[in-house]
Amino acid sequence: MMTLFLLISALSPELDSLLFRAINCSYVEDFSCAESLLTIVKKQEIAHPAPYFLLSSLYEMMWVDMGENSYKEKIFIYADSAIDKGKKWIKKNPQDPWGYFFVGGSHTIKIFYYVVREDYFGTILLINPAIYYLEKAADIDSSLADIYLGLGGWEYMKGHFPFMGKDKEKGLTMIKRAISDARYVSLYSSLAYANICIKEEDYDEAIPMLVDLLDSFPDSRTFTWPLLKAYYEKKDYIEALNTAERLIIISAENNFSNFEAHYYKAKILFDLGMLKEASLIADEALNIEVREDMLHVKDIKKDLIRLKLEVKKKLGEA
Repeated sequence: MMTLFLLISALSPELDSLLFRAINCSYVEDFSCAESLLTIVKKQEIAHPAPYFLLSSLYEMMWVDMGENSYKEKIFIYADSAIDKGKKWIKKNPQDPWGYFFVGGSHTIKIFYYVVREDYFGTILLINPAIYYLEKAADIDSSLADIYLGLGGWEYMKGHFPFMGKDKEKGLTMIKRAISDARYVSLYSSLAYANICIKEEDYDEAIPMLVDLLDSFPDSRTFTWPLLKAYYEKKDYIEALNTAERLIIISAENNFSNFEAHYYKAKILFDLGMLKEASLIADEALNIEVREDMLHVKDIKKDLIRLKLEVKKKLGEA
């Protein structure tokens, strides 16, 4: 109850509703709408860390969706602003757990950036402050469910290292709590949990969750991508093919996503033994205009060329 009172006293219900609208816009890739709404809140609540935290998270979603590495600057500028605003907020409101959450959560956004790039060295200096501030928030009010995405992610990560204790299940339980009760990161927690389930090969847990999310956000590339990967890793190639074709349709104005969807379609067709069709789709993918400095593009192009060579070998044309 204390947490809710402090939050509402800090942001008016009207501004808080704009934050939720922005979050929903971001999950259907209406990024301009989300950015505009968050900018309105930022201009009216300059000292509050929430809009800066959500802008950083928005630019990270845009980076993943569009592959543009230029978004790194905005991701880090707004994360650093949220950290700065959050620390000032803590000085004025030391018993408000939200200040600690926004500082710890902003460090977590940076950690995710490096994890996606598979630059684990970059996370080293960020983990301790992220966990410190999230645990401080928990000490003040353990009912603040948003903290359990970051804390749960850390417990899950520790579970992969025997010398740190096997806490993977504890971490997943924490993330589930964030899914059900978090104020700002419920959808993000659902996405994180689904991706973890895919990594753990628990496809029957991930797929129904993603299907339910897509019932609420039918044209969301953000939720369609992990569904495609779940079907593909499960070797349910018919559903994977249908999902790849759906992604191609909803990525018509996004060359990066369209390119990667064609890549998956080519791989699926290859695995189905439809070799000529796979090679044709690989050609379509390679003809889509994407820069090699975009996220994963260089590696995907190499893989497409390997696929075409493998098709030639199998057809006796090499």
